[in-house]
Amino acid sequence: MINETIEEKIDIGYLGSIELLSGKTRSEGVLTKKEDCMWTFEWYKLRNWKLQNKLIIIYIPLIVLPSVVSLIVLTNSYNQTSQKIIGHYSKTIINLTRDKIDTQVSDYNDLSLKVFTKTEISQLFEDIPKNQFERLSIQRKLDQYTRPIIGEIDINNIISCVFITKSGRFVVGSDNADYYNDYEQAFIDNIEKAKGAPIWFNPREFRVGSQKVQAFRLARVIKDNNFQPIGIAYLVINSRWLQNTLESAQIGSGVQLALRDSRNQVVVKKDMHSDKSSKDTLDIVAQSKENSWSVFASFSLDELYRTVNRMSSFAIGLIALCTVVGLVATYIFVIDLVIPIKHLRENMHQGIKGIRPHLMTKFKGAREIGELNDLFISVLYEIYNLVEEVKGNEKKKRKAELKLLQNQLSPHFLYNTLNSIRWMALIRKQDHIREMVDALTHLLTYSLRNTDELVLLKDELSVMQEYVKIQKVRYQNFQFTIHIEDDLENVEIFKFLLQPLIENALVHGLSSIDRPGEIKLFIKESNNQLLIQVSDNGTGIPDERLLSLQEMLAGKNEGNSIGLRSVQERIQMHYGSQYGLQILSMEGMGTTMEILIPLIRDVEVETVEESDDC
Repeated sequence: MINETIEEKIDIGYLGSIELLSGKTRSEGVLTKKEDCMWTFEWYKLRNWKLQNKLIIIYIPLIVLPSVVSLIVLTNSYNQTSQKIIGHYSKTIINLTRDKIDTQVSDYNDLSLKVFTKTEISQLFEDIPKNQFERLSIQRKLDQYTRPIIGEIDINNIISCVFITKSGRFVVGSDNADYYNDYEQAFIDNIEKAKGAPIWFNPREFRVGSQKVQAFRLARVIKDNNFQPIGIAYLVINSRWLQNTLESAQIGSGVQLALRDSRNQVVVKKDMHSDKSSKDTLDIVAQSKENSWSVFASFSLDELYRTVNRMSSFAIGLIALCTVVGLVATYIFVIDLVIPIKHLRENMHQGIKGIRPHLMTKFKGAREIGELNDLFISVLYEIYNLVEEVKGNEKKKRKAELKLLQNQLSPHFLYNTLNSIRWMALIRKQDHIREMVDALTHLLTYSLRNTDELVLLKDELSVMQEYVKIQKVRYQNFQFTIHIEDDLENVEIFKFLLQPLIENALVHGLSSIDRPGEIKLFIKESNNQLLIQVSDNGTGIPDERLLSLQEMLAGKNEGNSIGLRSVQERIQMHYGSQYGLQILSMEGMGTTMEILIPLIRDVEVETVEESDDC
């Protein structure tokens, strides 16, 4: 039991060394400015995060954020650049298409001007034909004057040339059953409003022979030599030339290409497949220089976005792959560094708790961490060996002290005892000689043969009674009484712990008084501790001497009271500095010496007693 107590005491220094070695501090710092408290609190919260969480929190933004920003910037840049390139290229194509249409329109305008302003033709309509013969003559001459001019420009697309005058309606070419709707008043009014300028009517479907065709009507007012209107004339032009022009535009797929009039109505459009559900479009308009038409092109950006989306999907996949690779790298880093650090920390905690070095965990990881762990275990081995060496020295020291205590019965004491026995034999014949011899024999046997360091309190008290019985021969006029609480006889104390106190009371307290002396021994339990008091009614201790004794017990000086100092050192060596001997005295009133030690019961005795009770 004492060995375990001493080991605990030595382990206190062992643990203190480990704690000092681990670099553990009690304070992280002191805040002196209130405005820094909140920032410091947040900083400490961040510092308390686990290392793997810090790595993930730091690593993911470093990979993801630059990648996302780069993806957004590159996507926007690609969109803008692509739109500019497409817009520039498309505008060039649209302008070329418009110029081509304008050239053809200009040719048709010139053709109509040549035909409808030709003097020979206008002179044919000055008189009203009187009969069918004159009418046929006019028709023949119109064919003669008109067809050569038309043949110079476009004989394939011009279906017919129609003249409407007071002389009648004349058609050069193919006629229509509905007269090309030239009887409509709106048609006539629009021509007259133009006052001789060419006017183009949007294409309509007409039946020419057995076929249906989409055709324009290019009309003008016919004037005589005095520039007076004498009628109207118009060319019926197949719209396929314009359709062919739009079809020939190399503008790519997914584009709506159309020719619109001033009212934004479609005149002709390119017959092609387009995504009508597209929401994002690039619109380009080229205004005609010859009339109110405009070439309109609408480019769907879905194809461009599909390309961007494919690039974005690839970039997102690459970012995700980099993130996964980063997380895997972080995990490997955690396995190689963080987990070994945790094992090292666990080893340090175990070392602080007193776990022996050979029980420490060996682990794999970063070489530096492994070397640090090996170094830490090596230091623990050194500390453990030093502790074992100190414990061995302490055991040797205790044996020497025990030997010293066993020799407390000095030859002088034995001489006085034997001298007392001799005088008793002379004076009283044989009375009490047997008792003195038995007491001395019991005392010597207990001192020399019992080498156990801890003894039961009842055995110690029995020996002290024999000791007092012997001392009464020398110091006759005193009484020794014992007051002990129940259930304390089987507690364990050091052997001969009480003898120096009783001897001190006899020698220094009662030896010089002229009244009956009294020594009282009180033993009781106090807060699970054993309190022993030895009180006498002797001379007491002067203040100066009492102060010297108290300083000796506190370790401030060695003094000359070997017995009391030995008691104090034995108690504090085995139980700690919170236990020990205390002296209370008043000069002329007596002295009280108190011993406070842990309450240690004999487990084996208690177990036997409990079994007997059952």
